[in-house]
Amino acid sequence: MEKTFVLNEDGTTKHECEIEFSDGSTRFFCKVFFSEQFEALRQNCGFSEKYITSLASSVEWDSSGGKSGSAFLKTTDDRFLIKQMSRYEMDAFLRFAPAYFQYMSRAFFHELPTVLAKIFGFYSIGFKNAATGKSMRMDVLIMENLFYQRNIFDLKGSMRNRHVQSTGKDNEVLLDENLVEFIYQSPLFIRSHAKETLRASLHNDTLFLYKLDVMDYSLLVGIDEEQQELVVGIVDFMRTFTWDKKLESWVKESGILGGGGKEPTIVSPKTYRIRFREAMERYFLMVPDFWASVEHSTIGQQHHHQ
Repeated sequence: MEKTFVLNEDGTTKHECEIEFSDGSTRFFCKVFFSEQFEALRQNCGFSEKYITSLASSVEWDSSGGKSGSAFLKTTDDRFLIKQMSRYEMDAFLRFAPAYFQYMSRAFFHELPTVLAKIFGFYSIGFKNAATGKSMRMDVLIMENLFYQRNIFDLKGSMRNRHVQSTGKDNEVLLDENLVEFIYQSPLFIRSHAKETLRASLHNDTLFLYKLDVMDYSLLVGIDEEQQELVVGIVDFMRTFTWDKKLESWVKESGILGGGGKEPTIVSPKTYRIRFREAMERYFLMVPDFWASVEHSTIGQQHHHQ
């Protein structure tokens, strides 16, 4: 029997449990979605025991350069980001979740290369005060924190409106055109094994998202100059190619309203996947390691003798 994160037999039912408590005239609630699946995922990532402790203390967090407008919080231990979800994003995730858990099962139990950012929880939280009538509800998603204090890039593989003015502030998020400027001075060289792993991961992940009609995701890249490491992960992978986006894309491509048929801001999942992978291939350059050099030298000698 194939090992997988727990799902109902039909693979679609939302596992929900609701926790409520009162303090005076105020009732607080927390609805937990897919509790068993997320617990299994956290256990496999080694976060199960410290998860609640991490969430107990968080601060409001502003990623300069981000354009979503959603509220962000960061746990004070820097382990997790807490993102406020819109109603559209919430509904999209509830539809997306079963496929996500199945895919992550393949990644963990069948060693499928992936760089999809890990999601560790999804909740609807809020309160209602019977005396004052005040109430609040917020849908939040918990994900791993891929951000570093500097040199953070949000990459989509496009050069259209993908530049921001750098301020040098902490948590600043730069875009594709900023990266091109950066690598002109400091190219991003990675080892051949890392390049192959990244290439395989991007192939798998973008194919998975394409089959679900998802586009507009980003590769988040954190550059740790002290450790000489790159930390990467695909984020914002819940935006599907809805009928209104298809219409917008067709109108802009056809040039029916003028503009000469310029490249549309919104492209199909297939086009987006191809453009995304080709751009990431260009952004990260492979530096040949010793064995690659030996193999290349041997092949050259064989051709010389022939």
